[in-house]
Amino acid sequence: MSYLTLHALKKTYPNGITAVKDIDLEIERGEFVVLLGPSGCGKTTTLRMLAGLEEVTKGSIVLDGRDITHLPPRQRDISMIFQSYAVWPHMTVAENVAYPLKLRKMQKSDIAAKVQDVAKVCKISDYLDRYPGQLSGGQRQRVAVARALAVNSKLSLMDEPLSNLDAKLRVSVRTFLKEIHRTTGATTIFVTHDQSEAMALADRIVVMNEGSIEQVGSTREIYNECGSLFTAQFMGTPPANIQKVVIHAEGAQLFAKAKEGSQAFSLYLGLTEALPGMARLAGKEVFLAVRPENIRVSSPRGVNETTVEIVEPQGAYTILVTTVLGSEWKIMIEGDSDTKIGAHISLDIDPRNIMLYDTETKKRINLGQ
Repeated sequence: MSYLTLHALKKTYPNGITAVKDIDLEIERGEFVVLLGPSGCGKTTTLRMLAGLEEVTKGSIVLDGRDITHLPPRQRDISMIFQSYAVWPHMTVAENVAYPLKLRKMQKSDIAAKVQDVAKVCKISDYLDRYPGQLSGGQRQRVAVARALAVNSKLSLMDEPLSNLDAKLRVSVRTFLKEIHRTTGATTIFVTHDQSEAMALADRIVVMNEGSIEQVGSTREIYNECGSLFTAQFMGTPPANIQKVVIHAEGAQLFAKAKEGSQAFSLYLGLTEALPGMARLAGKEVFLAVRPENIRVSSPRGVNETTVEIVEPQGAYTILVTTVLGSEWKIMIEGDSDTKIGAHISLDIDPRNIMLYDTETKKRINLGQ
């Protein structure tokens, strides 16, 4: 049995809006799981139901063999770190960390020892006598983490804890959280809309959309084996380029083709006999997805020609923005490219790097190869 099980979990508000729609999820002890999705997808509502801050409309939550669905927050043995840090401004760092331990009526000597232990782990030992107003945002977030660690709860919940930090601090605290998890092995659920945070931290990512789970998997699976068109369009910076195409069988060869006005798109997929799963799609319209880093740029040669409209230098790589059949496409090129706006180019795509999706279900097509 899994350490944490969410079964048919649902949240409907009095106004009739359903924020979470019958989700099922199993999490193992010691996992770092990230709930990832756009604003309004239900990830924070799910976290709040876990914490007992939102009433469950339907379904169950079982933690370490105990049904906690309707227990009050204080009886769940769960700690939570909020976006706003939620540290008490009138208490010193030491008092903030000690506060939940005092509520549990621990001995003063045990509290003092625990505060010193977690302060060392979180590297805030030098700040124990300071007040939150004397600390930076990153330091205050470390205090919030230390307070959560001090209670040694069965489950740690983090609701976008890095969103109030600047870019540099965000990366620093992200690394800190990963180190903390490696050291403590605490079972953790982390909510974010930032995919770079999700990919850097997670053992598994849960992609959510409109109150439902789109896909659950490792970082590699979520990025390279997107199970739905939504995941392909959401994951990646920039995300995958999408084009509706028709699969054509021309003799022994297979192509993905599309046309709009005078512009045409054609991608050679391979030989029919070598791609039986693809061959079964002949004549069918599908969505083709290809990641920006899987596109190569060559001199114009009459195939998949387009014009560079925007160049976005990023230091280690350059993003070229162009239009394919009326849709914006982005191409990622390693290094500092000298490609100029207005340049005419052809797009080269390795068919092994494409993903295909059903136009009705928006789910990935299993080619059975």
